[in-house]
Amino acid sequence: MHDATRSTQTRHPVDNTDWLKAAAIVLVAVDHIGYFFIEDADWWSVFGRLAAPVFFFLLGYAQTRTVPLRWIWLGLILTLLESWNTDWTWVTPNILFSLAIVRIARPYVQISLQQRGWVAFAILVSALFAMLPIAANLVDYGTEGWLWALFGLCQRMIVDSRSATDEDGTAQSSTASPHLSTVSVSVMRLLACLIAAVVYVWQEQKEFSFSQIHLAAFIFGLGVMSFCLCLFVRGPSRLQPPEPVAGMLRFTGRHTLEIYASQLAGSELIIKLLPDLAA
Repeated sequence: MHDATRSTQTRHPVDNTDWLKAAAIVLVAVDHIGYFFIEDADWWSVFGRLAAPVFFFLLGYAQTRTVPLRWIWLGLILTLLESWNTDWTWVTPNILFSLAIVRIARPYVQISLQQRGWVAFAILVSALFAMLPIAANLVDYGTEGWLWALFGLCQRMIVDSRSATDEDGTAQSSTASPHLSTVSVSVMRLLACLIAAVVYVWQEQKEFSFSQIHLAAFIFGLGVMSFCLCLFVRGPSRLQPPEPVAGMLRFTGRHTLEIYASQLAGSELIIKLLPDLAA
């Protein structure tokens, strides 16, 4: 009886982040299946390309500064597997390297936004836009992914600013800027979202050449996702599923990297060892 009670008490509620990561991992699986195994994979790509913005957004939203070493060696392994499957030609380094760059740069970007406000925002967006063709060859998703991380950072700033205001009506949180009002941060967040979405649609259409119906579906899906991200606040979810489902969501939320790497590495190995299965 005591053990059962203790087990129940130590269970953590499902976080909003768990739901978001679980949705992103499903979309990653859709993207990988379509890319590796489906001949006519336009619809798979339409939904699969919605995964990466979520990961970049969450990385910008999070305040963790440490880059886990496993990101580097897993990114290297996944990059080598992809190059192996293309007869050792150059391939864009795995997205994990791009995520590592975001995590390293995030504190400095946050300080710049806090100290210089709109000036820093304008310079940063202009620089990321100018670097689009260069960064695309250096890391997967390049600056189009980094723009989603900027959106995530702005979202965190507005959430923390509102939380501080709710507490005493005047206080500013550590992530809000003394040079920006809550309204200004909110506008900056919406502008970052719009820019990230427009650039992402432009770059993905450039790569995949979607038909009109597929492009319309992609834009609609990205719009819905962007709206949901604008409402995102980290914390216990209002929707708490039954424990078996909650356990899977918590596991997915805590092992997202391992699940992603396993999916991608498994797909690369399958088509290398069983080439007849490749699209």
